[in-house]
Amino acid sequence: MHTTVQRALLAVILAAMCAIANAGTPAESAQRTVRFADLDLTHPAGVAVLHQRIRAAAQEVCQPLSEHDLVMLAASRSCVTDAIARAVKDVNAPALARSSQRKTELIVLAGR
Repeated sequence: MHTTVQRALLAVILAAMCAIANAGTPAESAQRTVRFADLDLTHPAGVAVLHQRIRAAAQEVCQPLSEHDLVMLAASRSCVTDAIARAVKDVNAPALARSSQRKTELIVLAGR
């Protein structure tokens, strides 16, 4: 009896770990193009608009299959954070990088 419970618990833990590992893959395969040629990244307003566009695209790509599955929801949040970081790096605009870093720090301080 004790062994059966241990095996069942192990199966649940492995399933959760697989769900977390597979949850990040949509961002790696799915992509959205975020256009910003119309923005002036030397001004805070342009940087803010671009950051919002990047966040919206990341949320669309990383949207969890279920809002009620806490494991998938956590993986989706991680996916969004990673996708934003990659996009900010790809844009290679110092003002955007600074703004994104500040927003990330505020999110961490607020506890998400």
